[in-house]
Amino acid sequence: MWGNRSAIVTSALVAAAAAALALAGCAGAGSSGGQGGDPIGTWGDPAATGEPWLSLADDGVLTGNDGCNSLRGTWERDDDGIVDFSGLAATRMFCQGVDTWLSGAEAARIDGDTMTVLGDDDAEIGTLARTSSTPTTVQPTPAAAGEGFIGTWGTDATGEPFLVIADDGTVTGSDGCNRLTGTWEPDDGGGIEFEGVASTLMACEGVDQSLNRLDSATVDGDTLTVLDDDDVVLVTLTRTA
Repeated sequence: MWGNRSAIVTSALVAAAAAALALAGCAGAGSSGGQGGDPIGTWGDPAATGEPWLSLADDGVLTGNDGCNSLRGTWERDDDGIVDFSGLAATRMFCQGVDTWLSGAEAARIDGDTMTVLGDDDAEIGTLARTSSTPTTVQPTPAAAGEGFIGTWGTDATGEPFLVIADDGTVTGSDGCNRLTGTWEPDDGGGIEFEGVASTLMACEGVDQSLNRLDSATVDGDTLTVLDDDDVVLVTLTRTA
């Protein structure tokens, strides 16, 4: 009798242990390995000077700042839950004493309200805490004036520079090799100034990429003259639209 009772107790313990292992296995299978959570939102504090932040919108657009330079690109989530960044472009200002580690971002893992940012070879380069479930919208500078600058200047032919100056205060284009995006606003002298212009970082042999140093511009009829921050002429572009 006691032998039968012992066997019954042992069988019950084995069954309980097996059930516990099965539950643990299910929990492990459902875990994202630190890659869970919704990427959409604001990571880091955009209001904190010198601090990095990212904003991931539901349309796949990424904006942010590495503490010094503005960042812009796109993002998508792969089958493993990793958030991959593409076409990440940055302005090229120098800020003494600021660690611009975020400019090296290539991907990220999401674990709840923590984003672990990955660089080359999936190395962890930093973390950002979620500060809002809503993406941060960076409003372009209103055009207000400067209607004579609005339009397309140059052509998008391979190796040729061009700019598209829009009436919502944005500017896009190419230096003949790299894509350019930023904003513009009228200045007091009848010209315009470019702000926060970001560029991709490809190298194109034999292409004059002077336009990527643009700082301001003047217009005379259908000719746009683009200047650097020392007011040296970089390029002249003809209106094409």
